Amino acid sequence: MSRRQFTLDEKIGIIGRLENGEKNSVISKEFGTCSSTISTIWKNKDKLKNMFQTTSLNAKRLRTAQHKDLEEAALVWFKQQRSLNVPISGPILQTKIDQLAEKMKIENFKCSASWIQRFRQRHNIGFGKISGESSAVNTDICSNWLANVWPSLRAGYCDDEIYNADEAGLFFKLTPDKTLRFKGEKCSGGKLSKDRITVLVAANMTGTDKRKLLVIGKSKSPRCFKGVSSLPVFYENNTKAWMTSAIFEKTLNYWDDELRRKKKKFYCWWTTVQHTHHCSI
Repeated sequence: MSRRQFTLDEKIGIIGRLENGEKNSVISKEFGTCSSTISTIWKNKDKLKNMFQTTSLNAKRLRTAQHKDLEEAALVWFKQQRSLNVPISGPILQTKIDQLAEKMKIENFKCSASWIQRFRQRHNIGFGKISGESSAVNTDICSNWLANVWPSLRAGYCDDEIYNADEAGLFFKLTPDKTLRFKGEKCSGGKLSKDRITVLVAANMTGTDKRKLLVIGKSKSPRCFKGVSSLPVFYENNTKAWMTSAIFEKTLNYWDDELRRKKKKFYCWWTTVQHTHHCSI
């Protein structure tokens, strides 16, 4: 495998990913280089970080964020998640910042590993291993909620009328990162696919009614849909294959119209990575 030349910015990004717990083998495969090259970058991390910070242009970027409003929003979100003891990795933070940039209508912005590195340095954010279960769920709080809050929320609804919905990302092309092999066999693989769709799943409390899945992809008219007159799922699309407020509102409105025609009502409880919501229709 040939040795490729990395820019200082790329090296800083690699160091940040290694500090976030990513494996040397995964990064080396992605960049098409040998693991010893990545190991050398990691070995010289302190020297490279000093070079990065003393470079005039990068030092200026380190002092002042290019998108101040975006950085403030990202920092608020990060503090909220850590206050709830939600584990946040570099890729999760990177994806969230891209989502915030899109919501804030910041054009021509793509969060990079080096942007994350500078963000961490500006706000003194490190990376460490989670230990113990000091923040496990408080069973007393749960019991109190079930005894005192839940009865009033579900009043007037039977179990068949109470629905739970949740969304999940499905990396449908992602191959396993481990394999059976002969002893002594050297294993190597290609770049891991990041192609994904988002799926919204909903069912009632008794499990007697499972809603048709909502699938969100990137393409408006995927080639695999050619010649297909009807789908077993609801399908929406956007450039990121993400759930958006507009898509979710459209889904609820469709469901609402369906229930009105049947003269039914329901109580829906749905969750996302950041929040839990409920509504009555």
